[in-house]
Amino acid sequence: MRNLIVLGGGEDQIPAYREGRRLGYRVIGVDQRPDALGAAEADQFLCMTSRDPEGIARALGPIDVAAVISPASDAAQESVAELSRIYRTAHRTAPGALRCSVDKGYFREVIDRLGLPAYRYAQHNSVEELTRAAAELGYPLIVKPADSSGSKGITVLDGPANLVGAIEHAWKHSFSRQVILEELIEGRHGAVESFFADGRLAFMAVTDRIITGPPAMISLAHVVPADLDESAHARLSEAVTAICAEVGHRQGPVNFDLVLTPGGDLYFIEMGARLGGNGMPLMVRHAFGLNTVEAAIRLALGEPLTIDVTHRRTAALRILAAASDGVLTAVEGLDALKRIPEVADVQVFKAPGDHVRAYTQAGNKLGYLVMVSDTRKQLEDALDRALRTLRFEIEPDVKGSA
Repeated sequence: MRNLIVLGGGEDQIPAYREGRRLGYRVIGVDQRPDALGAAEADQFLCMTSRDPEGIARALGPIDVAAVISPASDAAQESVAELSRIYRTAHRTAPGALRCSVDKGYFREVIDRLGLPAYRYAQHNSVEELTRAAAELGYPLIVKPADSSGSKGITVLDGPANLVGAIEHAWKHSFSRQVILEELIEGRHGAVESFFADGRLAFMAVTDRIITGPPAMISLAHVVPADLDESAHARLSEAVTAICAEVGHRQGPVNFDLVLTPGGDLYFIEMGARLGGNGMPLMVRHAFGLNTVEAAIRLALGEPLTIDVTHRRTAALRILAAASDGVLTAVEGLDALKRIPEVADVQVFKAPGDHVRAYTQAGNKLGYLVMVSDTRKQLEDALDRALRTLRFEIEPDVKGSA
């Protein structure tokens, strides 16, 4: 049996484990956490960092690898590319698209080259240079690692008082020690989950992205379709196509975060040439009937792409999260939640007795709730009812965090 390597063992990689096995492959998982969800899902599990492709290849030896994939993780994309080279798999991400995924400053250069709406930024690994740049940019501004995803290491600053602390916080989540400062753009947040086939934008889902707000600005929910007029949607489609053409991304998934200003300008924030995180493929499947996880695996295998949308429904994905650190003692209302007609899927990643953390980064989530409906108003009412139904009981951990 041929092998599929999945880098990462978190909740957003688990669908690739299951889909790979459904397609008939032996799944090898890689994650440095011994308690990662992927450890129980994989046919073979390597407890090691996904950022060491040579070490992974040494540990596996001369095996038959059909494909390598890492949904939702920018940090692992360079390893995906190198392992794909080592094992001579059929598909590799275009170098320009890969660089955009792991270097936010480079993505900003691409936006500038294309003449798309752009904000001011500065990227460096020196506190002195970043302090000087912050004074020139002014406040408010966003401080974040240049090579990380999942809202890790982000701080929004209204003034210079905590700048050094914010830089040091970003460094903790940066492999390159590159920190980027960005002008804060006010407006409505959105996201794009798309798929290219033979250089053509074969699928594009645009969501309204609800975030927690400063200081971390973490995704809390997505609603599709986004509340965009036809002109904005067309401009967005043209810009996504132009960006991907510029960086050579002709095949496969790609996602973007963006802001729509009150004046109607579309500002792209980040790009990832991989399947989106925070349950985006799950929402896409319920809203459009499209299995992007299967499509991404088949692309990695070198098989012909088939991107078929079977239906279009209004859908919401809500990230379930804790407000504070503690121990989960009970999950109440789950059965009643599942009886709400609009509930399409609910996934809870924690069990009573588990330590949970406040939702200060995307990795701290408790689960996903996906709802579908025929209208936005019906969906919003049902979501409100669902969130009142499901309750997580959390008590302070007197023994301290695990």
